[in-house]
Amino acid sequence: MNNVLSIFVLGVSYGLILFLLATGLTLTMGLMRVINMSHGAIYMIAGYFGVWVFKQTNSWILSVIAGGVLAAALGLMLEVGFLRRLYKHPTDQVLLTIGFIHIIENISHWIWGGFPVGVPIPGLFGGAVALGSVNVPIFRFFIIGFGVLMAILLWLLQDKTRIGAIVRAGMDNGEIAGALGLNVRMLFTAIFVLGSAIAGISSMIGGVLTGIDMATGWVVLLNSIIVVVVGGTGSIQGALLGGVIIGLVNAFGTAYFPAFASFIIYLVLIVILLIKPSGLLGRKMEVNRAVEGGVSADAGEGRQHKARIDSDVVTNKLAFYARRWVPYLFVLLILVALPNFIGTYTQSMMTRVLIFALFAMSLDVVMGYAGLPSFGHAAFFGMGGYVVGLLVTQADIGSFWIILPATLVICAALSAIIGYFTLRLSETYFLLVTMAFGQLLYVVATKWYTLTGGSDGLSGIPRPDLGFAVDWTSGKIYYFTLVVFLVCYYLLARFMRSSFGRVLLGIRDNEGRMRCLGFNTWLLKYCGVIIAGTFAGVSGLLYAYAYGTMVPGNFALETSALPMLMVIMGGHSTLWGPALAAMVIVLVQNYAGIYMPDRWPLVLGVLYVLCVMFLRGGFARYLTNFWDWLCPRVFGEQGPAVPVAGKTQEDMGGEQ
Repeated sequence: MNNVLSIFVLGVSYGLILFLLATGLTLTMGLMRVINMSHGAIYMIAGYFGVWVFKQTNSWILSVIAGGVLAAALGLMLEVGFLRRLYKHPTDQVLLTIGFIHIIENISHWIWGGFPVGVPIPGLFGGAVALGSVNVPIFRFFIIGFGVLMAILLWLLQDKTRIGAIVRAGMDNGEIAGALGLNVRMLFTAIFVLGSAIAGISSMIGGVLTGIDMATGWVVLLNSIIVVVVGGTGSIQGALLGGVIIGLVNAFGTAYFPAFASFIIYLVLIVILLIKPSGLLGRKMEVNRAVEGGVSADAGEGRQHKARIDSDVVTNKLAFYARRWVPYLFVLLILVALPNFIGTYTQSMMTRVLIFALFAMSLDVVMGYAGLPSFGHAAFFGMGGYVVGLLVTQADIGSFWIILPATLVICAALSAIIGYFTLRLSETYFLLVTMAFGQLLYVVATKWYTLTGGSDGLSGIPRPDLGFAVDWTSGKIYYFTLVVFLVCYYLLARFMRSSFGRVLLGIRDNEGRMRCLGFNTWLLKYCGVIIAGTFAGVSGLLYAYAYGTMVPGNFALETSALPMLMVIMGGHSTLWGPALAAMVIVLVQNYAGIYMPDRWPLVLGVLYVLCVMFLRGGFARYLTNFWDWLCPRVFGEQGPAVPVAGKTQEDMGGEQ
């Protein structure tokens, strides 16, 4: 019984730290509809700074204050300088704040070396209390007392003060609150800064339990998001309940089911999201208000990529076909000839470009065409690679012609399962639950050591066995990848240029209208998710063959974030835009890693921020505008509207 009591104390203390961390997230998600992925990184850098201040002053109180002040300053800079322009763009918020994770982590590494630091415990709380066979540190009881005190103060602020009434009004309907004369912008800033400050203060208290190192930001972020979703957005009571539940699940799971503790936490998250998306005590987030009114905030920008030949069917067939096919032929010529002019390393890098181009195009199907911001797309990428590795290493199946259909079937089945559950949700909740499924697979790959190799992953995956002898070189694996990429691009393009792709665009822009027209929008989106997951699995298959290894990180959030950045940078609902962006990002990663090995995460983070702030429509529109300007000068005008090859005007517009 005493052991149970000690586990209970450990779980509650950890849960209250999670509550303090989740407070800022739950308020910003409930009030501002903002998903601040950099919340954990702010906690981390505040911890490093607080420990540094403690070493300089030997004052624990001053170090706590210093951590809170730094976190508040970072929150103010982030909200005022960047997030204010992205309130109606949840996907852009995620990518922007992920960029700041990379920036903050690299700055911390730059200043403090990236080594783990020990968070000091005040001498007053340095002892321990014996509960059964376990000595529970007194500091745990201090954490519980501090957490309960903060919960009471925040509850009083939210529910018993005029400021709290304004906050609740903003959560229920920010537009009406603004129309009534409330300074919503200042309110948003104050809440964001408050949440960040609490995270900074908590770093010198909770850092004793969570640790402070380079991995802390992601770990803390994931646990905080789980707490917010379980307890409910916009609710202090919900965050408290969610924190205690997750803390107890973690403590008792670690004590009695150590191999499954991580699984249980993510399963709790998924079950809560599916049963009660708003959380146990949360307010309903009306994130889709813009969508219900007509066009989603993120979707409208995609219209600029529609073809410029919709209104005229040309008489100059040469000009038309040149305009349509010359870019593709030019790129194909470069891709085919390139290995003859580059070395082995660059060939391997270009193979990576093709793999991630296919990965990004598969995400474009759901994110660009269907308007579903998936943050767990790496689940299918990782599964595709692990299927190859497991079939070769565990089942001793080497034939590519067996492995390929097996990968397609398994990835299609996985996407069908995940899609069945996630499509009950939309926008922010869809993003969170897809993230949860991806992280669940990451945990499976890490913990199931006997099958997956654990954190070491699967290595020694051989090149594909095509049924005939091939002396595989980097050039030949490049051409193999190129052939598969071209086949997949052709199939995806046919899907998206068909009536199916047009209907997906209609659903993205106004799902209610498409429903009224008689379309089964859920089924169409479901098919889109399956198609996207299957092609992402093919990209994972190519990755396993090209590099001979798969690790749990292939399922991680960082992997899911990359194709999202590629879609934003290249231009969604184009396919070729994300593919070109994949080339840019892979090249930046590789060359920054070579010439600035310690600073390349900083470069990547800056790239995230710049793309979200200045390239939200993607560079596809600029390339399209340039091509529209160049074509008449090179190939001549197209002339008045006359049918070409028996195609209607609508057919012509859909093929561009």
